[in-house]
Amino acid sequence: MTCSRFNAGAALCAAAALLLHPGASHAHGYAGARFFPATILTDDPFVADELSPPTVSRLPTDRDGVQEIGVDWDIAKRITPNFGISLGQGWKHLQMNGGPRTSGLDALNAGAAFQFFTDGPHEATAVVGLNATFGHTGRLAVGAPDFTTLFPTLAFGKGFGDLPSSLPWLRPIAVTGNLGLDLPTKGISAGTPNPNSVNYGFAFQYSLEYLQHQGRTSG
Repeated sequence: MTCSRFNAGAALCAAAALLLHPGASHAHGYAGARFFPATILTDDPFVADELSPPTVSRLPTDRDGVQEIGVDWDIAKRITPNFGISLGQGWKHLQMNGGPRTSGLDALNAGAAFQFFTDGPHEATAVVGLNATFGHTGRLAVGAPDFTTLFPTLAFGKGFGDLPSSLPWLRPIAVTGNLGLDLPTKGISAGTPNPNSVNYGFAFQYSLEYLQHQGRTSG
């Protein structure tokens, strides 16, 4: 498939992570002694039981003079230790400069994820998923789409705790990443093209907690 654009907001991210004390290799979010947190640009590379409280956002007034306030929520539930589903939706309030106000639900989104790979000794994990934003499940006046978009994704995490003990300062390093595609089911909507696109994000992490508890142990 030829991708017609890239998501400019997906870029390389560096983050210093202060993590909780490592748990057992089978614990939620762990691969061996490594815990992989979510970051601004990357989702956590494992299936999870999560309930996110409503998130309120306020965007700067755009060049058309529209001020947007949004409220979003989502929930994720594991069906088995390696398979989970998620569901979410948002609400928007648009205020035009000197004009009318418009409010309504955004599109409903849902997804499924499968953690197909976990290697504890090498601190590696990977998840594949399929998400969808469903058309005609929100109010068109606030920007909800009239078409469905599919989002196949791959999320992964790799810790460097398997490096030799002679490299203790490198062992706390971890990298997480997301790769995905946006596949609209409608090529043109309201005269605007809906191209396929590639999305990606990477995060570099360095855990001082890992250095203290694991970094100096033998490999």
